[in-house]
Amino acid sequence: MMVTTNDRMIKDLIDFYRRWPEMRLQAQSLQARPDIGDAQREVLKWMIRVVDRVGPSDLSEEV
Repeated sequence: MMVTTNDRMIKDLIDFYRRWPEMRLQAQSLQARPDIGDAQREVLKWMIRVVDRVGPSDLSEEV
């Protein structure tokens, strides 16, 4: 399943990593919404923390 952001398809893990800075802002915006629960907010917090720790050495073009 392809995910979109700003009307562009995310092709793969490498593409996601390269576009993380813009998607991080979207995740933070979701986290700040008053209509999500504490559990969802906590999941988003940890997702952001985990993805922030991913670096180029964690990825390969074969992924």
